[in-house]
Amino acid sequence: MADRPRFPGGTFGNRFGDPAIDGEVLPPPIDPERFRHIQLLNEAVLVNFAASPNPRTPWGWSTLAWDVTMPTTFLPGVHVEAVLFGEGEQIVPAQGTRPARPYNETTYTLSLRTPLAVRMMGQVTLGIDFGACFELPQRSDVIRDLIREEVRRAFPSSGQVTLRGSEIGVDFGINSFVVDIPLTADVPNWFDADIDMTLGFEVFPVDGRVAARYGFARTSVSFGTASAILSGGCSSAVAKALEAACDGFFDGFIGPAIARQLRDQVQAGMNTALAEFNQGRSPPYKVHDFSLTEFNLLVRVCPVSAPPPPPDPNRPGRDGGLEPLHS
Repeated sequence: MADRPRFPGGTFGNRFGDPAIDGEVLPPPIDPERFRHIQLLNEAVLVNFAASPNPRTPWGWSTLAWDVTMPTTFLPGVHVEAVLFGEGEQIVPAQGTRPARPYNETTYTLSLRTPLAVRMMGQVTLGIDFGACFELPQRSDVIRDLIREEVRRAFPSSGQVTLRGSEIGVDFGINSFVVDIPLTADVPNWFDADIDMTLGFEVFPVDGRVAARYGFARTSVSFGTASAILSGGCSSAVAKALEAACDGFFDGFIGPAIARQLRDQVQAGMNTALAEFNQGRSPPYKVHDFSLTEFNLLVRVCPVSAPPPPPDPNRPGRDGGLEPLHS
């Protein structure tokens, strides 16, 4: 039997390619008013969007410059805004310049928007030239010893919760570390408890200074096999209650306290290393950022001197201009 004729766009007999017959799912129809807003924004043309110099020195200034040809079609009651994203959100004129000095590499996005539509016009990534900077490695063993010392300070031998043995495990990640602490708790009117505590912390740079944040605590409590037998099975329930109490205690007190002490100790060590590095140097250097790994604490220092901010034709007080972007 000869093949039956088939028509473009569908199965036999569906000569018009009816989606209902083909099984296709069509998107919902676009709102006509929103479609007019989209058409309006599509009239705009990006003439220029750039940063100069790019990259810039660590504490130097750059100038963002942009030029957008705005739509010419008029829609009653519809206002088109130019918006600059990168260090927050700021409404800007269609043509303008702006000083910028973000602390880290930053991507700026220039968009146009109406109440019903948004169109991205362009992006500029403002980088940083670290060519004049140095990296000062600090041994991770020094940081590990600082962490262990702060843990010992938090659990003195005279307290009800003391260290069990001398081994305190410290494992480093990227700008983070986990501390394993074996403890013994003197539980009144009960058996002494062995507590295995794991604490998580983050250490990270904020504008060239050290910040530390306590992340989490995990607690495991054990009274041993003998206590389970002698207590008639109650030890398990007591252990669970102690674990919950310990987690709350570390979350609210010990964890944040260790983070603060560690932050101050690491900052002091950086300051000492920087003072030694700056001897006989002009201009002096200061810390820009650092990274902590299992191998070392790598501190990046950069020259302090930076050019003055470029002139800002849109500074406040002149035709309702805008404030400069800065770190």
